[in-house]
Amino acid sequence: MNTEKYLKTLIFILLIYSILIAFFGIAFDTCNTIKYGGIDLRNRVVGARLLLDGSDPYYTKWDENTPEYFLDGRDFYGLPVSRCTVTPALLALHVPLAKLPYKTQQYIWFALQEILLLASIFLLAKMAKERYKFILIIGFMFQVGGYFWRFHVANGQVYILFLFMLILAYIIAESKRKSSSFWSGFLLGFTVSWRPPVLIMGIPLLIYRKWKMLFGGFCGVVSGILSSFLIAGIETWQSYFSAMKIFEKHHVGLIDVNFNIHPDANFVEGVKNSFFSADVPGLDTSIQGILYNKFRIIVTSEYLWVTLILFVIILFLPLLKKRQPKIGSGSLFFICSLLLFISEYFLPAARLSYNNVLWMLPLSLLIIKVEKIEQLLHPALIFLVLAILGNYLYNLHMQSIIFADYAMLIYLVWMWFSQITTHRKKE
Repeated sequence: MNTEKYLKTLIFILLIYSILIAFFGIAFDTCNTIKYGGIDLRNRVVGARLLLDGSDPYYTKWDENTPEYFLDGRDFYGLPVSRCTVTPALLALHVPLAKLPYKTQQYIWFALQEILLLASIFLLAKMAKERYKFILIIGFMFQVGGYFWRFHVANGQVYILFLFMLILAYIIAESKRKSSSFWSGFLLGFTVSWRPPVLIMGIPLLIYRKWKMLFGGFCGVVSGILSSFLIAGIETWQSYFSAMKIFEKHHVGLIDVNFNIHPDANFVEGVKNSFFSADVPGLDTSIQGILYNKFRIIVTSEYLWVTLILFVIILFLPLLKKRQPKIGSGSLFFICSLLLFISEYFLPAARLSYNNVLWMLPLSLLIIKVEKIEQLLHPALIFLVLAILGNYLYNLHMQSIIFADYAMLIYLVWMWFSQITTHRKKE
């Protein structure tokens, strides 16, 4: 009885501490937003403005005769493409606000990021029922208070939007209403039009024969692409995929870049520090990036895709040996979100730490779906601790970020196989 009392006290203290960490984190985010220019938001805003202007957002390069309205001061002027790397469907989200002053858009996007993250935490906490405190601690301390969230907000990134959409899809699937499978799949599919790698979440849906969800996903993808046609035609999509091939070559050093900027790029649209980002280090932790940056080994996308396929086969081999039983929405979305998280390491593009906001869904679903919370006291827990510590110790040693990101990958994969083993013992 005393042990239970001490445990509850410890959880309460951790919760209070995590709320304080989150409060200071949001204060830092506010200061960074006021001081700096949100360099990754800038390229999307410029891309949306170019779309409205009838120009190609992926191949248009700023010059002296172009208004600063279209200037992305962080652009890679040695590349034939702009710095815009999102799909036309995602650019379409920025179109309604594109004509507003840039700093106004930056404040709006800052508020939206914080709201989406807090909403994601509270929605998952609500789904956790009596375990809600564990979700709140993870969310406040390791997400809102985490280094990678500083990086996400300071750069004006968009991964939190993807996370929020996935959480909504999970909640709808859990509702068990007549059309919940279709609409859950629809949200996943619509997210694919914003972030194509989300398509890999369809593999578990195929294995478990979730036909309604797959059909909804197909409708969502089509709807997302068609909605972008209001401002961007098929040629814009072709331009997008063409530009991504060039960025892939740049990522492994096959294209040299002269990082020259315009002398006035640091003061654009009245925004000071529009070229500089907040003092939050970014480190590429993709497999391709590490092999090239550390060992000068060039791995092409073909090898990455083959390796990812082999990895997926290893993950799902235990499930393919027999006819699959029914699976709950929590377990299904854990597998789907884990697969998405894994695939991000294999993409032929930089994987920077703001990608780690995607941790939230698989970690929360582990807490929600285990029968007893003691099941989380697993040997793999050491890797979760290392992942968390690594993201707090980056000021002492930058390389800790790499170890942290791969420690989290090991933790989630290990827990996946642990869940399979536990399920087999019950059969």
